[in-house]
Amino acid sequence: MKVKVRVFGRLAEVLGREFEVELEPDARVKDLLAKLRKIEQKIGENSLIPYFKDDPQFIILVNGFNIQTLKKLNTELRNGDTIILFPPVEGG
Repeated sequence: MKVKVRVFGRLAEVLGREFEVELEPDARVKDLLAKLRKIEQKIGENSLIPYFKDDPQFIILVNGFNIQTLKKLNTELRNGDTIILFPPVEGG
């Protein structure tokens, strides 16, 4: 299955603002993060590692719903879902 991912901030600079990710049919948000970790490793952008750890420090929306109000990292994904990743605000 494919999901659409939209990212902002530093993530968008490295990965592009919007892209599709191929996942297994029974994938969950945690599986998407694992896949994004692999993409990050391929491009060698170590500065993104904190974004894709098992306890992400950013807001994740699935079809407009915050995963904190769903099943958190165990939120199921479906073909065609849109996932938005809002990284923490940087700077001062």
